Amino acid sequence: MIPSRILGTGHYVPDKVVTNFDVMKMMETTDEFIVTRTGVRRRRHAEADVGASDLAAEACRSAVADAGIEMNQVNLLITNTITPDHHDPGWGFFLQGELGLPGIAVMDIKEQCAGLIYGMSIADHFIRAGTYRHVLIACSEVLSKRIDGSYDGRNIGILLGDGAGAAVVGPSEDGETGIRSTILHADGAHAKALYTAAPGTALGKMQFVDKDDIDAGRVHFRMHGRTVFEHGVARMSEAAVESLEANGLTLEDIDLLIPHQANLRMLEAIIERVGIDREKVFINVQNHGNMASACLPIALDQARKAGRIAEGDLVMLVAFGSGFVWASALLQM
Repeated sequence: MIPSRILGTGHYVPDKVVTNFDVMKMMETTDEFIVTRTGVRRRRHAEADVGASDLAAEACRSAVADAGIEMNQVNLLITNTITPDHHDPGWGFFLQGELGLPGIAVMDIKEQCAGLIYGMSIADHFIRAGTYRHVLIACSEVLSKRIDGSYDGRNIGILLGDGAGAAVVGPSEDGETGIRSTILHADGAHAKALYTAAPGTALGKMQFVDKDDIDAGRVHFRMHGRTVFEHGVARMSEAAVESLEANGLTLEDIDLLIPHQANLRMLEAIIERVGIDREKVFINVQNHGNMASACLPIALDQARKAGRIAEGDLVMLVAFGSGFVWASALLQM
């Protein structure tokens, strides 16, 4: 079997910076409340004519260039978002068209904030099996278009930012560096702790979506904050420990931990529970907010470009998202 590794990464965020004071114009909140509860100070929002595939195309081109390959060498495209260009077909097909990749396989997964790790696991198995050689993974979110400034939606709305990240996974020629492990979990018993009810086929009526769904706010995210926070902290902490145990390592062996950037308070709780030195944790949520699945690949790319990751470093990724879904990955860079 051929081991796989990250060959290249890339990311893209819109130019428009939205501060907490800008958010105050969208809903009833304050800068102090947002910073105290989430740690977020600013985020990026896309313009009205920009979709998830537009952001992702920029990130993908950067990742492919970083990998030192040509776009036509990509054999499989894996995509993940909760803000697709259109309801159907999967947004990955629109991205495929933008990238000029006719004929290759497209896999449009929906693993929320754990999309990168799930995508890496799929890529790793395909490459090990010899089915594909270069797999491009794209995670892109335009969450600003899903902001609900009402009382019921503002606990999420204050967090949301836009962006896209991508990674190219390919064979590890030296057999030493690469994806050491990916561990995946989910628990659908808590799916309604963070979900969007409509459109849908489980609404007890013949219409997929109607005016009543819009008026009642069923087309917006709804979150039970305490449940999500407690599970997010617990599951990501457990995922970190599980990854260490699976590889026979300790925290001292890890050079950098990159967690899903849900909010700063959750990250602080994870750092305390796991017992890792904060200097070994990459955090960018203050400047980008919560970008759902785009958080992890953007953070990975930023950490690499900022010199926080050196050749040979052991990097751990952990993520948690609605579903509930959570995962970990250990990378030898």
